Formats: sequence, structure tokens, C-alpha cells
Amino acid sequence: MIDETDAQILDLLQQDGRLSNAAIAEQVGLTTSTVFERVKKLERKGFIQKYVAVVDPQKLGKPITAFIRLVIGTAPGEDYAACKQDFVDQCLAEPDILECHSVAGEECYLLKVRVANTGELEKLLERLRTYTLVAKSTSSIVMSTFKEEMRISAEGSVS
Repeated sequence: MIDETDAQILDLLQQDGRLSNAAIAEQVGLTTSTVFERVKKLERKGFIQKYVAVVDPQKLGKPITAFIRLVIGTAPGEDYAACKQDFVDQCLAEPDILECHSVAGEECYLLKVRVANTGELEKLLERLRTYTLVAKSTSSIVMSTFKEEMRISAEGSVS
């Protein structure tokens, strides 16, 4: 659990990871050195995992977002855990796969990908199908996005 001030600091850093400790201190009513210590503590405890720049995928030539749902199987005698790890390793190596989630339900995995065009999506799907025994894949291409947020509310985590 974190206190209200730590929650405010996390919210501010999620809005702008480049905020200076002085700017944060001014907004939360603490000294710069106290904010510095709190941020370091939040980093050590794993609340802050990393700092990133959010880029415009259109400007990088990756305008197509798609979600891919996969059902993974194994051949008789194959070790499912080893197949699963192979699949995860391959996903980690694919730069166009932004997210890979193991999910409950009919599918085994849900992937979020960004590609240049549908031809690139098709090539990615072909590669995915060679990684392991993909029993089924279903893709959905995003037509438009109304909300895409990386910020997580700290509400409810405050002690």
C-alpha cells in the first residue's frame, strides 16, 4: 500500500515521466529532496518499473493495430510447458507484438500488434503459426481507437 502523496507522485509521473522532482514537489507540497527519496523508494519497491516515451505509431509507419487470439495445442507426447515457453520466447523476440497475454477462456493467448499494413500482419501471422502448434488464430483489425491509456489509477491502493 502507498499513501496519498505517493499516489499523487505516481499519477504525475504517469502523465509526464520527465517531470522534475522540483515540479512534483511544488504540486504535492513537499521539498525536492523528499520527492527524490519517495520516487527512489517507489522505484525500489517496483511501483515504478521503467520510464518510456510514448510515440506516434502513424509517424513510425505502423498505423495498423490488430488483436490476435490464439489457441495453442501440442502434439501427442510434447511437453506443453516447453511449447508454451517457446511460444512466449518467440513473442518476446517479435518487435511488432506489443503485448502478449495468457488468457482464460476459449483462447490461450491474446496479442496486441502494430504493423505497417495488412501484408505485414499476414506475414506476422504466418510466423506465429510456425512457432508452435497453433490450433486456431483469430484476428481483429482496429478500425479506430477512442481510448488507449497506459496510466493506471492508484485509487484503492492508498492506505
